[in-house]
Amino acid sequence: MRIVFVCTGNTCRSPMAEGLARGILGADIQVESAGLAAWEGEPAAAQAVQVLKEKGIDLTSHQARLARREILASADWIIPMTGAHEVQLKGAFPEFAAKIKRLGRWAGDGKDQDIPDPWGGSVERYRRCAEDMEALLHKVKASLEGRH
Repeated sequence: MRIVFVCTGNTCRSPMAEGLARGILGADIQVESAGLAAWEGEPAAAQAVQVLKEKGIDLTSHQARLARREILASADWIIPMTGAHEVQLKGAFPEFAAKIKRLGRWAGDGKDQDIPDPWGGSVERYRRCAEDMEALLHKVKASLEGRH
């Protein structure tokens, strides 16, 4: 199985989700990330690198990339961070609509929460973002395990 996490610039939320998901979802699930407005080659935000380093995850080699059709086509799931990302992805790639489901919708609680962008914020803001994503990634794992 292959999952692509998507945010705006692919320097904060989606690379953090990618790094966290590697540990939570396990080796059988390939995880990647991309951004809807990414500047190709940009590194992960320093705060994202620091917060994931605290969790034993290395983001120093991350390079942002644009969410292009060829990246998304082979994904089993495309998981954006917000409703706006979800709408934008479904508009740009309607052929992938059935496999686009924002991270907050995996909770199954009807809240469909967005993951707020920590860009430019404090390290603590990035920590809260990572904690929110970790909780939801455990929901993703449970949901995927229930499908097997």
